[in-house]
Amino acid sequence: KIMYNNDNIAALATPPGIGALAIIRISGENLTQLFQKLTNNKPIKDRFSTYSSIYCPNTQETLDNGIIVYFKAPNSFTGEDLIEINCHGGEYISKSILNSLYTYNIRPANPGEFSFRAFMNGKIDLIQAEAISELISSKSAKSVKNNLNSINGYVSNYVDKLKNDIINLLSVIEHELDFTEEEIDGTRYEKIVNELNQINDSI
Repeated sequence: KIMYNNDNIAALATPPGIGALAIIRISGENLTQLFQKLTNNKPIKDRFSTYSSIYCPNTQETLDNGIIVYFKAPNSFTGEDLIEINCHGGEYISKSILNSLYTYNIRPANPGEFSFRAFMNGKIDLIQAEAISELISSKSAKSVKNNLNSINGYVSNYVDKLKNDIINLLSVIEHELDFTEEEIDGTRYEKIVNELNQINDSI
């Protein structure tokens, strides 16, 4: 069972192997000091791409050159402070950066942990979290379209509307049970059945 305790995590966000670029993500609390160590004290601008040498946070050895973006909580995917490092691809460079992070009180992220933290911090719901996983493994345009709709909240909003329709109808029925037929004009039985059928069709 994964417990959420706000410790700092890091992982490779792109597939391992030979390629032009690799992306490393770091998420946690108060990552401003880490950003300054990675960039040798370059100014921090929220959601701004900074081109910099990438330094080992422990030894200040130069590991690579690349783009570093800092996302201040809660305006990030996970809802925590988040740093995204765009470095050169290949086996060695990304591993050397990750290894330097792992010796700086940052642990490797568990599979799906970035999405888990986004869910725990209210950035996405369960439908969106599942859609992210399914989008990554999509093999058709239709699958991509459906999962993008879910990520963008279409399914969640649709379900919320159905829930509200049911609650509103239930409220009307419960409210009318408190009165006699002489006190109010009740909602016609046919109207209630019609609304239930509409909800059923929507489901």
